[in-house]
Amino acid sequence: RRPPPAAVAPAPVPAPVPQAPSSGLPVSRVEHKVKTRSAAGTAFAVDGIGTWLTARHVIDGCDRVGIIYDHKTRRAQRAAVRAVHANADVAVLSGRVPGGARPVALAAVLDGETEAFHVGYPKGRRAVLHSSYLGRWRLTGFGRFRNDEEVAVWGVISRYPEDLPGFGGISGGPVFSADGRVIGISVAGSDRRGRVIASLPKSFWQVLDMAGQTPPQRAGDLRFTGADFRAVGERLLDDLRVARVYCRVKKPLGMGE
Repeated sequence: RRPPPAAVAPAPVPAPVPQAPSSGLPVSRVEHKVKTRSAAGTAFAVDGIGTWLTARHVIDGCDRVGIIYDHKTRRAQRAAVRAVHANADVAVLSGRVPGGARPVALAAVLDGETEAFHVGYPKGRRAVLHSSYLGRWRLTGFGRFRNDEEVAVWGVISRYPEDLPGFGGISGGPVFSADGRVIGISVAGSDRRGRVIASLPKSFWQVLDMAGQTPPQRAGDLRFTGADFRAVGERLLDDLRVARVYCRVKKPLGMGE
């Protein structure tokens, strides 16, 4: 049966946050369509009191939002949208899960990392990706909401499971450096080209500040390598440090409003 996340009031319209994407960068455009049915994405815990980061498009247009904490029974914890970024595809959720969720460490900046590790629920399946850094791009979104931000582009080297057909659903999931710090949030991708696009640390720190939550910076407590990234990622999923987010849509926003 479907999980029973609680109704969520629309988040207040945020004040613009200066992003100033660098001119001259390659541009990728994405359409944020009106949701016509319920969907799911990924989120991750950033403190021990129920604060989570995700992608804005994962929770935009939802009548109800929940953090799934028991996949066998499909039980979900009530969640509320605390803040959404005005220019970047990132958002903050608030929702406590039974037993609590141990937070992950957040990096201050993306600083010379050449490889990354992505954790989440693409296509509704537990998955972990290993990728290499391709460069900075500019991501512009249109449709249900607009965003214009500088992002990092990662090329997938290997994936678990190996037969994973695509990346949809990993949006909102953390992008880790090898030393276990979050250096981005997955927000878009290309299944055909094997690429994942991620918001930068400056964007998630800005939206956390808007939500009144500023977790202390600390060293990562994980170590990823190309040989064991699957095991490390699965521990994050088992421990609910990275969780699946459920978005229930009763009536598509923009239709009959």
